[in-house]
Amino acid sequence: MDTQNIKKINFGTKSQLAKLIASENITVQHNQVKTASFDTLNRILTLPIFKVQSGDVYDMLIAHECAHALWTPTDGWAKIADDNELRSYVNVLEDCRIDKKIQKKYPGVVRNYLNGFDIMNDQDFFGIKDKDINNDLMLIDKINLYYKSSKRLPFMFAPEDKLWLSKVDNLKSFDDVVDLAKLLLNWQKKQIKKMKKLPGFDNHILVENYKLSDEKSDNNVNSKDVKDSDKQDSQSESSNDTNDGDSKSEQEDTKESDDKTKENDIGATNPDGAGGKGGVKPGLTAITDKTYELAKEKLLDTETRFTYINLPEPNLDKIIYSNKKWLETWKNYRFERLYGSKDRRIKYLNWLKNDFTKFKNDNKKTVMYLVKEFEMKKSATAYKRATTSKTGIIDPLKLSSYKYNDDIFKKLTILPDAKNHGMIMLLDWSGSMADVIKQTVDQLLNLIWFCQKINIPYEVYLFTSEVFTTQRGDRSQRHDLLNGSWNYKHGDGMFENFNLINVASHKMKKLQLDESLMYLYHLGIEYEDRYSRMRGDYREDRGDEMGSPSEFYLGTTPLNESLVVMNKLVPMFKKKYNIEKLTFITLTDGASNSNYYIGAIENTEEGLQQSKADSGTPVIKVGKKQYSLGKSFYGNVTPLLLNVLKDQHGINTIGFYLAKRIRSWDYDRFIDRKKYKDWSARHEQQLKIKKQFNKEKCAIVNKEGYNKYFIINGKTMKVENADLTAVNDNMKVGKIKSIFSKSMKGRIVSRTLLNKFIDEVA
Repeated sequence: MDTQNIKKINFGTKSQLAKLIASENITVQHNQVKTASFDTLNRILTLPIFKVQSGDVYDMLIAHECAHALWTPTDGWAKIADDNELRSYVNVLEDCRIDKKIQKKYPGVVRNYLNGFDIMNDQDFFGIKDKDINNDLMLIDKINLYYKSSKRLPFMFAPEDKLWLSKVDNLKSFDDVVDLAKLLLNWQKKQIKKMKKLPGFDNHILVENYKLSDEKSDNNVNSKDVKDSDKQDSQSESSNDTNDGDSKSEQEDTKESDDKTKENDIGATNPDGAGGKGGVKPGLTAITDKTYELAKEKLLDTETRFTYINLPEPNLDKIIYSNKKWLETWKNYRFERLYGSKDRRIKYLNWLKNDFTKFKNDNKKTVMYLVKEFEMKKSATAYKRATTSKTGIIDPLKLSSYKYNDDIFKKLTILPDAKNHGMIMLLDWSGSMADVIKQTVDQLLNLIWFCQKINIPYEVYLFTSEVFTTQRGDRSQRHDLLNGSWNYKHGDGMFENFNLINVASHKMKKLQLDESLMYLYHLGIEYEDRYSRMRGDYREDRGDEMGSPSEFYLGTTPLNESLVVMNKLVPMFKKKYNIEKLTFITLTDGASNSNYYIGAIENTEEGLQQSKADSGTPVIKVGKKQYSLGKSFYGNVTPLLLNVLKDQHGINTIGFYLAKRIRSWDYDRFIDRKKYKDWSARHEQQLKIKKQFNKEKCAIVNKEGYNKYFIINGKTMKVENADLTAVNDNMKVGKIKSIFSKSMKGRIVSRTLLNKFIDEVA
């Protein structure tokens, strides 16, 4: 058997295979268990983890375990728990029954069974190496190997044996298996009793293999069993099965298994089971089955552990802070604040309205330029996919060329249907964003106006922890399991309580949207002043700043929580507005809050409680798919959740990383260390990113979970509009040209985020 071209084992792939085998609407889990089990209440199939190199072996084992879990009743085993010999016979015959069923239902695993058996037999998993399978084994072991090999091993069955095989072929239920196992076992005991009367019995190979001279074995062969067998199967009794072939084969099998057990020290690891504690017990048990089960036990992975986690159901009513509520909070706050330095605050509000209007007007040309670029690039993309076909109508202008050119028909260019675009934007509203909030907000406003201009549905959210803690008045309540952002159930992953503030939406009326964006613009100004050199130095032309409601203070970074909620909001958004291409954007200056507490929720007698994930590698379940976080899962939650969004909903993910300081090690975090292992290769990549960053004011890097990820200097990405008032009639043409050139360069280059964004979206 060629074992060179073996398949690598991938738990995700194998889980998919198991799901197929186990049928629909079943959750499949791999864990540290010896045998498969099926929770009928929760419809959870738990499978062992095997350490094998061959994909065929793994698939065969998984198929077999699935079959056991689905069709072998656990209560049936309990009834025969104390009878090792009967259990052994039942196990062999049940394997025959369920393997036949699984191969019939899923023909694709037939090949896995064929190849898997050959590989395991080559490695002597059954203890029959260099043995005569026809003379050294009892009938139960012949049956075991015959069916496990898919009837390919060269057995020479006696006519009486074939009668038993026909009964095995006709097994329908587990009860049928138990009944036949009793018949076969009692028949075998009767044959052994007859053999003991023959001369030279003690030297027979079966005696050694099956320990038939053992006193205990004699006791097992009782007259009642024999009588029962006589009554139930007269046909089998009358058959001549005392030939050396059968007897010898039954004996030699035990010898081979015994030798194998001693050679590999397999029995020492078997706690009980078919072989019993401390190794293979003597008697009429199927020795090839015992050897196989003990060898298979060594394939069990005792180190790998998984913790299976569901994404919790978000309580949208508590999480979403609507744009209506956002505006109401600002209005109430304004009225409260106006009692005091009323005149100066009114002065600030007037200044804010004027400054915001000026900012909006100054950026109209830039937005229109971007709209034009978007339409051009979208059209260019459409034409790349366009097809040209002949119409069947003759083109009069080409008639003159008919003698040397048969292409005289008019042509029609067919453009593919344009896709309906949509956009969801998430802005990091955490404390670390304070010194780049103004620049980020300015860019975000342009994105919003861009969406307005091209008339696509959009939603803009700030993700923050402050609304919840302000409302509850207790920061320790961030992990409240009962009254927070999540409707937890048993097995859910645990996340922080947080909020998404909907500051802008295509559904808002123009006046409402302008007012909402003005307040967002104000927050940018407030934090810029607060963290700039001018901190505390209020300008006379502004009056006293308005401040901001405590709900909108900068907090922590619940990005992962936001992504979990997006798994709920994205499909709703796409369905409602018939979105074909959804662009999902995050604007942040760093990683999400650490989800070290992502362990599953447990429903105990005391109520819902947190269970740490240190019991195994977390695997997040979404629908019928599973996503592993890996061993070092702390920093892997965000890319995994982004991949879930892409995989489940087919969205385009764009990330903007707002860097404060750009150093060589800042670039290094975005270099794939698996691809660039040595320092010199990584350093070369650092220089490439740095060169691109210095030239274009941003750099495109690979970031797991994102289709495109941009590093942007947060402190230099401020939207600037060049001052052209210096141009006058006395200037030379060259000077005017230079001013205009710098103006256009400033307008476009300073809008780095928007330009790169257009390339990706269109």
